[in-house]
Amino acid sequence: MRIKSYITYKKEYEENIQQDLVFLSNSLNVIDLWCVDEDELYVDISGATVIMMVKENPSDLDTAAVINKTVTTFTNPTAGNTIIEITKDECENLVGNYVYELRIAMVDSGHEYILKNGNICFQKSIYGIV
Repeated sequence: MRIKSYITYKKEYEENIQQDLVFLSNSLNVIDLWCVDEDELYVDISGATVIMMVKENPSDLDTAAVINKTVTTFTNPTAGNTIIEITKDECENLVGNYVYELRIAMVDSGHEYILKNGNICFQKSIYGIV
């Protein structure tokens, strides 16, 4: 089985694996993730683990990730949907360009799939600065 994913980002769906993101470093950032199979049918992700890694360089080991987020509780697992929240505390000191990878580990098959990867830019918001 091949798993494709759509993430809602800036109210647009993007099905390509490569997708660049821009987040605010002192704010809550949310990714709405949908997993579908090659026939565009929702993949049941019950019991799966979704992992989001943010690294300074693509060649960095997972242990060097500046964000290593694991999600095991899903919004609607039978419809392949979950929300990934990157909190203010997780990214408040990050500014600039990084790379990310979004993976899912399926318990029933033991397979791990890359859902998304690309560049991620963390920008500081000046909102509230007087």
